[in-house]
Amino acid sequence: MAVDVDIADVKGSVGIFQGFTDKEVNQQLALATKQATSDGLTDEILAAGIIQYTRHLLYVDWAMSYGGVQSASTLGNSQSNFNLLMSNDPYLLQYNATVASFGNGGNMGAVWTE
Repeated sequence: MAVDVDIADVKGSVGIFQGFTDKEVNQQLALATKQATSDGLTDEILAAGIIQYTRHLLYVDWAMSYGGVQSASTLGNSQSNFNLLMSNDPYLLQYNATVASFGNGGNMGAVWTE
C-alpha cells in the first residue's frame, strides 16, 4: 500500500476546510487511512477513499463548531431536526458509495454453506 495523500489533496479548494490547521488535517488523515484500509479499498481507489473519509471527519468537526444546532427560525421560516451529519453529509455519502463499489466494508461478515 503506497498511497500518497497530503493536506493539499484534502483541503482542495473547498472553503470550509481552509481554516483547519495542518495538524488537525493530519490527525483526521491518519484515521481516514486506517478506515479506508479496513474497508478493503483497493490500491487504485484507496487515495480517493482516504480523501473522502478525511473530508467527512473534517465536515463533522466543522458542523459541530456551530454547536450542533437542532432548530432555527429566521423571518418567520422555521426548520428543526437538522441532519447535517447523517443523511446530508456529502463526503460520507460519497465514501460509502466508494466502499460499496470497490471495497468490502469493515463491518461485513462471512456467509458459507455446507
